[in-house]
Amino acid sequence: MKTLITNRKSKLVFFGVEGVLLNVVFGGFKDILTFLGKEEDVNKINEEYQKRKHLGPWGLENLVELCKGFSREEFTKISIDYCNKNLMMGAKNIIREIKKRGFLVGAISSGPQFLLDALNDILDLDFVFGLKIEFKDNVATGKIFRKIDRFIKVDILKEKMKELNLSKENVTVIGDSITDIPMAEEAGFFIAFNSKSDEVKQKANVVVDKKDLKEILKFI
Repeated sequence: MKTLITNRKSKLVFFGVEGVLLNVVFGGFKDILTFLGKEEDVNKINEEYQKRKHLGPWGLENLVELCKGFSREEFTKISIDYCNKNLMMGAKNIIREIKKRGFLVGAISSGPQFLLDALNDILDLDFVFGLKIEFKDNVATGKIFRKIDRFIKVDILKEKMKELNLSKENVTVIGDSITDIPMAEEAGFFIAFNSKSDEVKQKANVVVDKKDLKEILKFI
């Protein structure tokens, strides 16, 4: 575990989702589409994404296209079951404890809003931000209504900081992937949790490798 300093001034804590609040590797959006029978297409998109991810965002439009024809109800039902089965160890306890200490707690992901909403039902966060797909008559059109990528994530973080009149030293981000780096650079304190990326770990004030979220409590 790498430790530089602890952050005792944090008032806002932003969690990543896949690999952080959810104990998953492939990604919640990709897992749900795989469950819906899109495994071959998802694998092709993921293979291409792995080649391109260091160059910038890619692939969200492709994943959203695969949603076409499925109902909002299907996505909601699958997401609730998925989040309950894949919740990271310690997630409920740490969110409860952080909020008890008076911090605002949010989650942000380029994954779909229906997944974030299901997670929020379990964890009772203060706010969640996810990609919104377009629905017409409660059926997915295959188009994006609101996109969230790594750069939009940091824009949302900045907007929330401005809204709450918070400076960098008041903000902690917990993430695990390259898509969290822009937020890590904006926050006053960054915890790399369960990350396989050396690039992410190099950006961190603290690195926590154990897959138990209560391990980060001492740093908040």
